[in-house]
Amino acid sequence: MCCDTIICSSTTTTGTGVILIPNRTIKNLTNLSDYRLVLACNISAPTSNLPVFIQTAIGNIPVLCKYGNTLYANQLNKRVNYPISYGNQNTNYAKGQFVITSCSCLNRRSTPTTTAVTTTDSDTQVSSAKSNK
Repeated sequence: MCCDTIICSSTTTTGTGVILIPNRTIKNLTNLSDYRLVLACNISAPTSNLPVFIQTAIGNIPVLCKYGNTLYANQLNKRVNYPISYGNQNTNYAKGQFVITSCSCLNRRSTPTTTAVTTTDSDTQVSSAKSNK
């Protein structure tokens, strides 16, 4: 995998936006570090028009779209890989910001593969076939 994964399994809402809460605390953010964001929970409809932030050890970091604009909760889908990068050189954001990027290795849905396994007991099938005669 080309980057660390941030799996957000819960959210909370503040007056300023929707906070995505990762399964583990994000520490040691460095400029231009790459991550894969996966949203593992739904965002409720009343909060879908609010800006998105990711909770980290240093505070809540805003998420921007690939054009540098604010990312809103209604622009995210559950179980989709979002390649994001952290940057701290923009003076508009004191703690830095995450930006959705484009990475060909991550542009796939992260849906689990399910394999159905069925077993048959040939003795049971034979006996049930005999009882039907």
